[in-house]
Amino acid sequence: MEAIRSVMEMERRRIFREGLYYIALCDLCRSSEASAKLGQERNRDRIETFILTCIEALAQFEPRNYFLPVREIGDAVLILFSSFADSLEWWQEMNNGLESRNRMWEHEIPRSMQRTFRCEAKTAIHVGEVAYSDHNIPVAQAINEVFKIEKRFRANELGITEPVRISTSAILRDNDLTPRSRGKVILPGGRIETGLYFIDTYRRPRAKRELTRRRELTAGPFR
Repeated sequence: MEAIRSVMEMERRRIFREGLYYIALCDLCRSSEASAKLGQERNRDRIETFILTCIEALAQFEPRNYFLPVREIGDAVLILFSSFADSLEWWQEMNNGLESRNRMWEHEIPRSMQRTFRCEAKTAIHVGEVAYSDHNIPVAQAINEVFKIEKRFRANELGITEPVRISTSAILRDNDLTPRSRGKVILPGGRIETGLYFIDTYRRPRAKRELTRRRELTAGPFR
């Protein structure tokens, strides 16, 4: 909760800056199935666990540059990053946090419901120019595009577009991450196909996959 309060304080002090951003959309997988099988209360627990873990992850590393948690969109979270390295570290922290929270919930969820309740996310990152409306709401063609892109990826994957892959090749290489092709897509309003690539959590180096147990020893499931 201290981590979440820290992010909320950053939001209160934020300055809305127009410019080029890495736009991250993180979506909770299997939401329709979970809603139908878990019931209203447990499904709410699942969504809240996911949303709060996404926000908590923003306070689990030292950011190199500016980022802005924009909004919750149902069971998805939209975040703007001015540094791809920050978005990558957030993605790793978020996935680690979900794995930890899933283990915690196993003690409270009946065995028959655990597979359905399990929180897994797919994340897509696109890059584009972002401006703001009069109400400080980000508006950009790239934001519209990332919603279409996200549908092409699967649980535990980080999806990126060709422009992101090109501009961040050195960062990906430094983190021993190799994007693999997921085909091409024509973005809304465009005529030229854009390449899509993915990285999954299970193909990261072991040192980056392993969790510290501190959270499990000091925190319970989000309620």
